[in-house]
Amino acid sequence: MPKVTRLFIKSGLVYLFLGIAMALVAELPQVNTGALLLPVYWHMIVIGWVTQVIMGVSIWMFPRRKRSRENIESVPALFSFWTLNSGLILRFTAEPFILLFQGNSAIISVVVISSLLHIAAVLFYLTEIWPRVFMRKYVKRKKQ
Repeated sequence: MPKVTRLFIKSGLVYLFLGIAMALVAELPQVNTGALLLPVYWHMIVIGWVTQVIMGVSIWMFPRRKRSRENIESVPALFSFWTLNSGLILRFTAEPFILLFQGNSAIISVVVISSLLHIAAVLFYLTEIWPRVFMRKYVKRKKQ
């Protein structure tokens, strides 16, 4: 299993735990921040857990075209991991404040940068996975 796959899956599991823990805390009657935390824990679960596990497993399961590069870590996959997680961390820090400080340009710019990092992560992932998804040409063998 490639190192980048382990990074995706392990961080996805961390986000799953954090997202469920945050959802439970936000639903407590003593905590009045449920509406502020709702988008944060949904991002943790959907992008942090589901998306990262899908990306990691697909990088692992789809073979590379050239077997000689099998042991080399892929630069686009690593960039995808780091840009996705950087975007998530920015999103987690800014999103609770969107409702509190509506119209604040600093918070909006952090969310926009976070979204751009997510788009970059998807583009890096597509750069990595696209060549792996191809049709093999099957040659019919003659019966002897």
